[in-house]
Order: sequence, then C-alpha cells, then structure tokens
Amino acid sequence: MFQKLTILEKTITKDILKSELYAGQRPAAELLYTRYSSMLFSYILQFVPDKEEASGLLVEIFSRLTPQLQKAFDSSLSIYCWLQVESRKIILEHTQQENQPEKHGRDYYFSLLGECSPEHQWIFRELFIYGRKKEELAAQSGKDLAYISGILRDCLLIIRKNLV
Repeated sequence: MFQKLTILEKTITKDILKSELYAGQRPAAELLYTRYSSMLFSYILQFVPDKEEASGLLVEIFSRLTPQLQKAFDSSLSIYCWLQVESRKIILEHTQQENQPEKHGRDYYFSLLGECSPEHQWIFRELFIYGRKKEELAAQSGKDLAYISGILRDCLLIIRKNLV
C-alpha cells in the first residue's frame, strides 16, 4: 500500500495504469479515482455548477469509463487528458438528457460564448465537442500551446459566468 501512495504523488503513466489494469479493473479504477477525481470534479463543475449533480456525474463518469480503461493506454493522450475527453462526451450527453435540453444542450453552451471571437468558439467546439488535442489545434492554427490553453480557459470562465 505504501508503494501506491508514493506512486500517487506522481502522474499516472500508461505503464502504471496498464499494470494496475492487469491486476483487475477495480484496482485500476481506484488508482485513477484517487489521483484524478478532485481535478475531474473541478472540471465537471465548469459545465454542471450544481455540486450535488456534479458529484453524481463524477461517479457516473468513473463507472462508465472503468470498462474502457484499455482505451486509455492505447490512446495517444495522457491519462488525465483521456479522462477529460471522455468526460466531455458524458457531460454533454448528461446535459442533453435533462428536462430542459434547450437550456443545457450543445447549442446552449455555444450561445454562452456569443460574445467570444469566432476563433474562441472554434477552439472550444474542436476541443469540447470533437475531442481534438490542444497540440493539433496549435499546429493547425499556427499558435502555441499556451495560447490555445488560454483561449480554452477564457471560454470556460465565460461559460461559468453566464451559467447563472
């Protein structure tokens, strides 16, 4: 157990996840949950501001992604980026299934970015909806990774501000 705590201080690599997955899905999921649940919860809150609803969604995300952990280390993304990309899909699906789909669907989130430039809207759409990597968008747009990350951060702040 002490070894796992030492490992948790570092980023979970694909090799660590692979060895945990070979031990069984439950140990691998527990390792990911222990290491990334608080960061992922903060991420979810950017789209689902109700803490109770976000907490339930976090549990749903981990339960739905646990059977797919093989895909995490087959992906070209880091483990946390893979969790974010897959979580975005579940968050979008969750918000579209609510009683007020017009208020929480894809169009609703884009409407919250109405004051943003077309570039901001494009970057948000490519990352949030299509799950593209920031590196891809940086290369495609000729911008650096910090610029793309900054735009995404700005978009999430605007969405959060406008969710009231």
